[in-house]
Amino acid sequence: MIDRKEIRMPEGVPPRLIVVVDTEEEYDWNQTFNRQAIEVRALRRVARAQKLFEAYQLRPVYVVDYPVASQERGYSQLKGFTEAGKALVGAHLHPWVSPPHEEDITAKNSFPGNLPRRLEAAKLITLTETIESSFGQRPTIYKAGRFGIGSNTPSILAELGYTVDISAAPPFDYRVHMGPDFSGFSNHPYLCGPDQNILGLPNTGAYVGYAGRMSRELFDVASHPVLRWTRLPKLLAKVGAVNCIRLSPEGFSLAEMTLITEVLYQQGVRVFVMSFHSTSLKPGCTPHVGTDDELHHFLDRIKNYLEFFLKEFGGVASTPPEVRQDIERINRKQTA
Repeated sequence: MIDRKEIRMPEGVPPRLIVVVDTEEEYDWNQTFNRQAIEVRALRRVARAQKLFEAYQLRPVYVVDYPVASQERGYSQLKGFTEAGKALVGAHLHPWVSPPHEEDITAKNSFPGNLPRRLEAAKLITLTETIESSFGQRPTIYKAGRFGIGSNTPSILAELGYTVDISAAPPFDYRVHMGPDFSGFSNHPYLCGPDQNILGLPNTGAYVGYAGRMSRELFDVASHPVLRWTRLPKLLAKVGAVNCIRLSPEGFSLAEMTLITEVLYQQGVRVFVMSFHSTSLKPGCTPHVGTDDELHHFLDRIKNYLEFFLKEFGGVASTPPEVRQDIERINRKQTA
């Protein structure tokens, strides 16, 4: 998909945690993509999560899409966080609600990396300039909507001055939905782009369990639509054979989040990216949080994971620019 050079941080480096919030409009996840679905009322709820991050001296990255960046009620509170130095802003491209609207609304076109280079670039230019106008700063961090990075994306990002991409999502394969395949990606940072000047930070995810190298094959078979009625993936996870986990409070338990962290740390991973959607902070907007009680447990899961990572696990809160500086400093020492 993209040429990349993997980076392995020294084992003695404390693990870093980055939190990314996909900050976007509200829409029905069970329906087709809708250009008219641009409501951003869920952003009123973001302060609860922000206070939680601040309690742990963690600066989240709000990657915002066009409906958020173009409406004052979407960006005003976030702008306050970024101006106070308590959060960072990045770009998040949802093609179906990002001008120019030239493409047909299809599943394939919902992944920005599938668009013709000219159109992907035009949409990202518009989004970048809108964020710069609304927030008073030009974004340098990017996360493709639906993890939809494509072969043209790194060069477009480089041309627009982006330095960090957080689009890769190992070990997930979205080809069945006409999206990218990240099954060949590791969780280590990497460099990509025309001059390898874009730092790639994968969204943390992996197969865990005693199935080992057979994990992907076993999980794929168990997840086949023909076997859906058997609920085999849940059974395999319950017995510890294989579980496909993303580091996210959306759909994953605290036990799963801590498990993937410990497993990947033993494999040498030192940069962890936890992510979720801003719309999960308003009950009923995503499948992950349907009630106020579920929201309470959702926030509690985030709090308990931060407690685990930053205190029990000995990790440190970080940001994409700080990780980039860490890597540059390590590279200078290694080449000195």
